[in-house]
Amino acid sequence: MMNHLNCDKVDDYLDLLLYAKKIKDVEWQQEIKKHLLAYLEESEARKQQRITDLRIKLSYVNRRILVLYQQLRKRNVELTEKITNELYALKQRRMELEAEIGQMREQNRRIS
Repeated sequence: MMNHLNCDKVDDYLDLLLYAKKIKDVEWQQEIKKHLLAYLEESEARKQQRITDLRIKLSYVNRRILVLYQQLRKRNVELTEKITNELYALKQRRMELEAEIGQMREQNRRIS
């Protein structure tokens, strides 16, 4: 996910690269390209790790919802206010996580 700070940093690298080309400093150009590539690869790795973390959280939320419903079915207990509130909070969290994952996927499609 490219935020403003990431875009600014990439812009700075590109500005430096243009300046290095203008003054015809080939060694500096290569160094700038190397640093820019490393920065972009690191940024992509962070983005992939964030998606993985979100998926793990989503999996936990889904399992917890399933466990609550199984408990309700097996024990024939009434839906208490505590369980209702927890289910509501978990479903809200699931929607937030799915939305964030969807946004990151959409940004990946736009960039690709």
